[in-house]
Amino acid sequence: MYGKDFFARVPENFFSIFSRNLKEIYVDLIFLVYQEYNQRIYTLSRDHIIELFTEYLESMGEQTWQVDEDSSPEEAGKSAREQALQYLRRLVDSGWLNLEPELDYTFRISIPDYAIVMLEAMNKIRTGYRVEFKGRILSIYQNLTGSEGFSYVALQQAYESTQELIDGLKSLNHSIKNYTEKLLEAEDVRAVLSQIFDVYQTKVLGEQYYRLKTSEHISKYRVGILKRTREWRSSRDEIIRQAAVMVREKRVPDTGAAENLLYEWTEYIDTSFGREMDRLLSEIDRRNARYARSAADRLRFKLHQGRGAGQHIYTVLAYLGKLAKESGEKTLVPGEITGFIALFPQVAVDNHSLRRPPAARQTHKPQPLRAVAVPEEVRRKQLQQFGSRVAEEVTVEQVNNYVDNILGENDVCPIEQVPLNSRNQWVKLIYIILFSQSPTANYRLEGERGETVAIKEGSIEVPNLVIKRKGRKR
Repeated sequence: MYGKDFFARVPENFFSIFSRNLKEIYVDLIFLVYQEYNQRIYTLSRDHIIELFTEYLESMGEQTWQVDEDSSPEEAGKSAREQALQYLRRLVDSGWLNLEPELDYTFRISIPDYAIVMLEAMNKIRTGYRVEFKGRILSIYQNLTGSEGFSYVALQQAYESTQELIDGLKSLNHSIKNYTEKLLEAEDVRAVLSQIFDVYQTKVLGEQYYRLKTSEHISKYRVGILKRTREWRSSRDEIIRQAAVMVREKRVPDTGAAENLLYEWTEYIDTSFGREMDRLLSEIDRRNARYARSAADRLRFKLHQGRGAGQHIYTVLAYLGKLAKESGEKTLVPGEITGFIALFPQVAVDNHSLRRPPAARQTHKPQPLRAVAVPEEVRRKQLQQFGSRVAEEVTVEQVNNYVDNILGENDVCPIEQVPLNSRNQWVKLIYIILFSQSPTANYRLEGERGETVAIKEGSIEVPNLVIKRKGRKR
């Protein structure tokens, strides 16, 4: 199914130029046209492209482009311009370029849309392109929570940015294995360090990914993003209104398709910033930690390679050989040499031996402990201290009762209206805030986090939150 759809839009011989002996030259020529395409707003002159091809072939030398598997013996010895014409014809025949005749009998060259997409992908592969994570989540947050947040255009932009973010993170996750393999192929310490710092840290993780874990952490914007997507899905009137706008602007054929598209966008954003994002970041962290272990092991191996006992003995013997050559074989060995290598017969195992037999672990023989009697007075005092500590503990049930007394017959009460005349009341306010996230609390706090309101003639500031009963009092 997919292959049929693909080749319905792309010529069957589209990739044939990559199977030739001169595939690298074909790629260079295609990118020459692609660079001209990026610099101009009009189609390209055929004569100009031929001049570019000719100049490129002349710079490469005849031996580079004279050998082609399809060339006949009589075609050998063509000039660079003639060869450029032949390459251009093959690019046109394979569907990479189009020739468009003009009224003055000249030709213009254009690039088909599918070839542009392919060239963009090839250019990203060639340059090692990585998705920019910087500001990506902030852009999604601003699109959804801005003044135009309830427009399908803002939702679509947030959806597309979310797709790019998720695709970039998935690509990063999958590419870590390739960099681990390149690390293991490094032959010396310099190459290992280059793979770690020049390639992996700069091109793979770098400061952009770490910014997602620090200053632009997902949790900083997650609540606002999820809140707005759920507002979208719960606002049926807004969905209908935006679907009508999409139909009026001819983005979709009917309102049913528009509504399905809006729900699909919100569902994707909601899912992406939920558990999927956490799992993806955790997987990247896990694979990154594995890469770090591999890098440390590889570096340690390269640093210690050739420095073991064998190399140590080789160095000492080389020194002794040099000494024997200079002073004679019967010359006494310097006394300090015994500190580097043991040149005596081993007759007994002692603390200076290279290897010592393992000592047997002693068998544990448990002994009964003597029970110490605690005086009744000490026991009573300890129980009193324990009871007083338990009595001072504040439970969620006690805070629920206190909140019920504050609310009375009402369902909401701003924190600024909570009685705060004694130390005990201030302590209870702290517990109200702490226990508000408890699943057994019968109230919740609503309002913008971080905002404060002044009380007691401006001498004290408390959070600008509202205590709201979870269930209406019967």
